[in-house]
Parts: sequence; structure tokens; C-alpha cells
Amino acid sequence: MSRTVSTAPSTDRLTPHLVSSEDDTPIEYFSTGTGPGLVIVHGTMQSAASQSELAAALAGTFTVHLVNRRGRGRSGAYPALESYDLALEVADVSAVVAATGSTAVMGISSGGIIAAEVALAQPSLAVVLFEPALVADGSLDLDAFLRRFEPEAARGDVPAYMVTALLGTQMGPAFLRFFPRRMLESSTRKMIAKDPGTLPVGGATMGELAQAVPYDMRIVAQRADRIGDYAAIRGPVLLISAEKSPAYLRHAVGRLGELLPGARTGTIPSAGHSATQNAKDGGKPQAVAEVVRAGLGATQH
Repeated sequence: MSRTVSTAPSTDRLTPHLVSSEDDTPIEYFSTGTGPGLVIVHGTMQSAASQSELAAALAGTFTVHLVNRRGRGRSGAYPALESYDLALEVADVSAVVAATGSTAVMGISSGGIIAAEVALAQPSLAVVLFEPALVADGSLDLDAFLRRFEPEAARGDVPAYMVTALLGTQMGPAFLRFFPRRMLESSTRKMIAKDPGTLPVGGATMGELAQAVPYDMRIVAQRADRIGDYAAIRGPVLLISAEKSPAYLRHAVGRLGELLPGARTGTIPSAGHSATQNAKDGGKPQAVAEVVRAGLGATQH
């Protein structure tokens, strides 16, 4: 049973809270705005701060709750990787939904898989899925990628597995694929070691984000080729893709649209997989907010 354990003073219009998950792990989230509750679940290499501008853009329509997933900020740690299961984070997000009385959940990339699982368990919830990291119909050679990634993660070679994840999931600029791995690993090592200075509200260090990557890859692996499970979602669904994202992510959104013929859809033009993030990180939060308001607003009033 989840319970709210603390609320701190508001900072930068984001009010921080803690809630206990099913296993008593504290989960941090930040709230802003007025209206029906919308919980946002960030993706890989992100934190609650990654969608702060999206939250601000939606704050006139929704009370937005930005989750800090495990391993970030005041949220508790992940368990050992070998004992991790997606159900753990489904429980974390469900605790935030319960504590806030939210009626909708939005998930981004790997967070989209978590949000979809929450929606399966709670049919009354509306769900917004931005390019959930579902590999369907052989659209990505996941096995080849994981054969390299998993041993690197097992031995704790963070720069190596970070580069493997970047290349294997087709993230980042395409020109990076032409750089020697040693150069990419060296740059990654320097980024992780760099002093981050003062973090934004809801932020996380590069080291914290890097340590969480194997858990996101475990989520992707656990739900590979199981996209059909989400045909059972019964609440309102909004599916969002970005025009310039990798083909396998856009394929997943298209397949979900086939499985959920009643779903609303939206596309962010001239944007990639970072569309939901803050503008300085390549995002288009205002454009995403417009799609969310148009596609979800009618179901929340």
C-alpha cells in the first residue's frame, strides 16, 4: 500500500514530494499546475527535470507530476540488476498515481513501457505514450546489441555499455556511428567524471543516469516482441511519435495504433526522440504540449 511520506516547499514552481512504493522504497516526484492529474514518466538518460518545460507548458490544463525514477534524486536505489523486474517500476508509478489521484499517465521511451503497464493494470486511466521503446516485428536487431551490452554491464564497464546503448538503440546524431569506439568511450568517461555543478530541480548527475541504463535495457528486453499485450489497454490512449525519430520507434507507435484502433495519434514535426525534453536538450516541449492538450484534454474534463 503506497503512502505519501513528505512534501517539501515549492521550488521554481515545482513542489517536491516523496511517496512510498509497494516495497517501501521512496519515490520522488514534483508537481505543478492546476486541473486533472497527469503523471509523466521519463525515459533513459533522463530525470524529472528533463520534462520540466513540458510540465510548465501543460500546467494551465493539468496538474502535472514529474516522477524521478529510481537511482535519481531522493528516489531510492534500484535492486541488483539480476533481480530487477519491470513490475517494480510499475508499482513505483502506480504509487504516484494513487498519491496524487491522477487520471492520466504519460510515458516517454522506456518510461512509455512502464506507463503502458500501469494503464493495463488500471483501465480507468488515460495514457499518453511517446515512442515507447518497444521492439516489434524485427524492427531492431536487439539480440545483436544485447550480446555486447550485457557483458559490458555485468563487468561494470560504464563507458563501454553507454556507447553500445547509444549506437545499438540508434540514439544521438548519425555521424557518431563513424567515430572510433575508443574515442566515444573516452568522451563518455569524461562526461561522467565532469562536475555537474548545481543541478536543476529534479535533476540527476551523469553518473546516476549512466548507472540506470542497464535497467532500462532490461525493460526493453523484457517486453521485446510483446507489443500485442497492449491491445488489452481499455482506457483512452494518445500515441505520439516524432518525425525524425528512429524507424523502429515510429514502427512501434504505428503498430500500437493498429492494435488500439480507438487511440488518438499525433506527430511532432521536425523533431526526434528528444522532442519531450527541454528546449536546450533538443526538445520541442510546446509542440508536444499542444498535441497532449488536443489529444487528451477532451477525455479529462
